[in-house]
Amino acid sequence: MNIPLNLTKYLATTLLFTSTLSVATPITSVDFYSLNLGAMISGPVGPEVEVSLLNPDGNSLGDLRSSVSCPEGFATCIPADNDAGTIYTYVHTIIPGVDNPNDAPFPNPAIVLPFDDVAGFSLGFEAIGFNGIAGFGFSDASTAGVSFDIDLNIDNELVWATDSDGWDSGEEITFFWQTTQAPSGPAGVFNVSNNLDSASGRGPLPTPLAVSVSEPFGLGLFLMGLFAIKSRKFISLKSKFKPS
Repeated sequence: MNIPLNLTKYLATTLLFTSTLSVATPITSVDFYSLNLGAMISGPVGPEVEVSLLNPDGNSLGDLRSSVSCPEGFATCIPADNDAGTIYTYVHTIIPGVDNPNDAPFPNPAIVLPFDDVAGFSLGFEAIGFNGIAGFGFSDASTAGVSFDIDLNIDNELVWATDSDGWDSGEEITFFWQTTQAPSGPAGVFNVSNNLDSASGRGPLPTPLAVSVSEPFGLGLFLMGLFAIKSRKFISLKSKFKPS
């Protein structure tokens, strides 16, 4: 029996969508402006890192400003002085189609392009130590005429996907997520995308979790777990928002 091409495409899309839903964990959104945060971590360039969101051609599609804060009540935020389990809030502010001056060593590209109908924002790395709390500035999103669904995908990456195509150039939106892991440096990759293009920029990357294995049996279980995770990632489809 010959299956019409359009039906084949429909079935393939349906399978992709249902597979994505089966492996993504939805996260309840929290308003960034409802948070009371403590001091920011001050790195080599200060408490905030400003970079460009670059497309594959090296042109800027927007601005990314990131910071990491300690909980409310911290007058200073020095991870080495903090107790294990301290919650750090990673904050990322994006302005599509606008590129403010960058911090060293991140140069500003010569070309800044308009970037409209932005489909979402995502981490390009595992959300190590994620405590289940993430969100965005509700008033920012309202001004842009959008909202976001947040998912933790099978790769343990957080994804903020828009519910419309209203997010356009010049409309600033702040995102956040929380983790028990302090930043290790600006090696994290952060992604934005629309139907025509995608871009990424650098920002704070969480320190890996320490793994302590004291017995051979425990080591065997640990290695089996790694094998299971890798096998699952090999056979599973990626999440619904994955910039090209």
